[in-house]
Amino acid sequence: MKKLVLVLLILIAVTGCNKSQKEPDEIENTYTITYNDDYYTVFMPYKKGVGNNYILNSNVVDFDVETIEKELIQISTNAFEVDKYYYQEGQYLTKSTLKELLSNDKLNHTEIKKIDGKTVKPEIIAGIIEKNFVNKDGKIQGISLGIILNQYQSYDSNNNYVTLSLDETIDFGKTASKSLIKYMRENYKLENIPILVALYTESSPESNVGGNYLYYGITENNDIKYNYINQRNYYMNNQKVKEMDLNNYNNFAKFEESVRDYDNSLYISGLGHFNSNKLTKIDITITKNYYSYGELLYINQLLSDYLMKYFKDIKVIIEVKAINDIKSYIVKEQGETSTDIFIY
Repeated sequence: MKKLVLVLLILIAVTGCNKSQKEPDEIENTYTITYNDDYYTVFMPYKKGVGNNYILNSNVVDFDVETIEKELIQISTNAFEVDKYYYQEGQYLTKSTLKELLSNDKLNHTEIKKIDGKTVKPEIIAGIIEKNFVNKDGKIQGISLGIILNQYQSYDSNNNYVTLSLDETIDFGKTASKSLIKYMRENYKLENIPILVALYTESSPESNVGGNYLYYGITENNDIKYNYINQRNYYMNNQKVKEMDLNNYNNFAKFEESVRDYDNSLYISGLGHFNSNKLTKIDITITKNYYSYGELLYINQLLSDYLMKYFKDIKVIIEVKAINDIKSYIVKEQGETSTDIFIY
């Protein structure tokens, strides 16, 4: 059984009667972000993040950034309750500020060193992702910072690299986070605002799997006690998934084959989320250049049927996308005999 919800975009007035005076980054619809049964209502009017996901030279690609953002929001639920706070994109660290911070010797450079006979001056922090949490009046109540750490340091123009130890990389991230928190408190008047810091480590350049958040901590001053995160993500066709969960590895292959039998031009990606080596959720992305409305209705019905057929005992979320636009969203909870379909 499938529950279908058509989500209508409701236009609302911002301030004043002249709509042409509306800020260009404000969008006139409301929506909710969903992660692991936790929901943040987005503060309106919506504003784009000022950092524009600026990333220094690294192994992170666009798909990784999307996952990094989603998981940072999920981690944030440990500090900022979903029924108490509203979500807002980062409004403090601009792209130009991030460029300055990431090129700052005090924040992001260690001393020149030799690793495996190669001389490098490591730039360990590849990016900083900011998320804000506000009250009903839009006043800032909390900030989450995802710090992307890069162990893999290039030493020539051909992108050959040497590898820093994970311990050194993490220790650097923890030290740098103190400088970053101090910078934000002093420059943006955030003295008493709780700040969550989550440390994300990139995967190697040869890996076809994204990195992982390994630690997070919450502070109201400059001291952070970090918690280890025993969660890992692997693409569902990865050998690690086959080793840890052969049943769902095979089921994803069958799901993928069934979808391609309908339309071989669809791009299909599945990301498995493991907690203590146990698969807890699968995120699937289905992408095509264009869907007619009738086809969109049909493909959601088809995907929903396949979810019930192949993934009875695991939570699965599917995003149906046209290039970068989400067209629909399908959720099947663990053990449920129905799916929820949201068409935008």
